[in-house]
Amino acid sequence: NEEIKKHREEVAAAILLELHTWQKYQCFSRKLRKVARNIIDTRWVLKWKYEADPATGIKRRIIRARLCVRGFKDLDASGLASYAGTSKRYSQRMLVSEAVQRGWDLCTSDINKAFLQGVTYEELAKITGEPLREVNFYLPPYCIPLLRQIPGWEGFDPTKEVIHCIKPGTGCNDAPRCFSIKLAKVTKDLCKMKAC
Repeated sequence: NEEIKKHREEVAAAILLELHTWQKYQCFSRKLRKVARNIIDTRWVLKWKYEADPATGIKRRIIRARLCVRGFKDLDASGLASYAGTSKRYSQRMLVSEAVQRGWDLCTSDINKAFLQGVTYEELAKITGEPLREVNFYLPPYCIPLLRQIPGWEGFDPTKEVIHCIKPGTGCNDAPRCFSIKLAKVTKDLCKMKAC
């Protein structure tokens, strides 16, 4: 808390950057509070990291902010299918062992902001035949001036509006599932890969 107060300008810049990221991935829109249901609060997770400056190579301390919707408060949480298949540790060991014995190259990739890049709730409903989900959230009051800096959000009024999730974001129970569906569409449909 002391450091957050001391570095409030850097924290505000990190929060604004995260809100821009949610906007970039088209994760949210505005919705009137009076017609919204399933309204959840949020939490900011702040991390202090060291990052090398690309020009000089000198490491500097930066603050990263991650917006987390508190999915455990989701009204529909108990009935959600949230399975997203991942490999177990023993599967990874077998794969590495096999790759070493056969001389295969291994590569890994990291998908930045993966949970913000899943399918939308509308796509999820079409794919699964499940009812269209509605998830809305609100930000702490100190974030509203930052939110209003995003194009299209200048006149946002938190007393009359909420933030509507177009797709699940970090913290939503169905975010792993929606990302897994999107990833499978890319790997299977576009890249013609097969799961092992």
